[in-house]
Amino acid sequence: MSHQAGVGQGSGGAAAQVARTPAPDHSARGTGGRDRHAEGRWRSRIQVPDALRHPRAWLRAILRDACLGVLQAVHFRQPENTLISSSRTYWGDLRSERKQEDSHWRGAGRFEDDARWLALGQEHFEIYEEFSRAVNFRRPRRIAEWGCGGGINAVRFGPLADVFYGIDISPDSLQECARQTQSAGLHNFTPVLIDAANPEAVLTRIESCDLVISTYVFEALPSPEYGVRVLRIIGEVLSPGGMAVIQTKYKERGRATASRRWNYARNLAWNATYRIEEFWQLAKSCGLSPKMVKLQPEQPLVSDRNYAYFCLRKVPEADRHAKEDETPGRVSASF
Repeated sequence: MSHQAGVGQGSGGAAAQVARTPAPDHSARGTGGRDRHAEGRWRSRIQVPDALRHPRAWLRAILRDACLGVLQAVHFRQPENTLISSSRTYWGDLRSERKQEDSHWRGAGRFEDDARWLALGQEHFEIYEEFSRAVNFRRPRRIAEWGCGGGINAVRFGPLADVFYGIDISPDSLQECARQTQSAGLHNFTPVLIDAANPEAVLTRIESCDLVISTYVFEALPSPEYGVRVLRIIGEVLSPGGMAVIQTKYKERGRATASRRWNYARNLAWNATYRIEEFWQLAKSCGLSPKMVKLQPEQPLVSDRNYAYFCLRKVPEADRHAKEDETPGRVSASF
């Protein structure tokens, strides 16, 4: 709808003429005959820095960054149980579009662009295929996804397997994932709801799997230590010879990419980060053999950065050390 100036549009031309020619406003002039209206127009052309135009917002940002620096400098951490409880609360109710977008629901937020939603799942599938070719991995019969969200991976990986386990702490996401897989004509999706406080319970609820995938999840786990718990579970879920494709956020020098460990919801995508070599060694300690890592310094589909995809294999206990020595690790990067 266009808005037009219709002041004084009466039935008589004289009335219209009077409305279009208002009397001079002498009150608009200050001392020395300056026109304050003209002065205002002149000032509006001056580029004022954001800090001056929005001083309160600028000050809040400065204080926020300062507080973050202080908290990290003194190694402030909330208790693990508090962080776990906060994560349960955050993902327990996904009625807001923001949370649905965080869970990669189709049609929510940036994923209103359906091509973007499909492209992200396809990108993950292509990384899986790259890893599979490199380590000669067979086609999986059973797949588990840790943190299936809105089904962005399930609809792409589902056709590979007889059974696809979607593991999540969110009932809403499990329902959405089931809806998306059904819409895609898949009938092998099995939802597995777990309690954030007891992720180990999944071991009694699913069969061993040939492939485990987890993307955009580890950085949103309550803490790096919690991530090790999940990694250990994945090592137990995998059958001998199985493969895991795990995405993490990699930590660099400085505080900006360090794990936050406080205020779970506010630091959602930076709750658990790892140095690349650190996660590599953690995987080995959990009974997995790292084979490759693919780095993605920037991810335009989600407007985020510092992603690392790890290719991990489960080998028999007797062969584990020999296998690790036989196959050197590889690193690739995407820019």
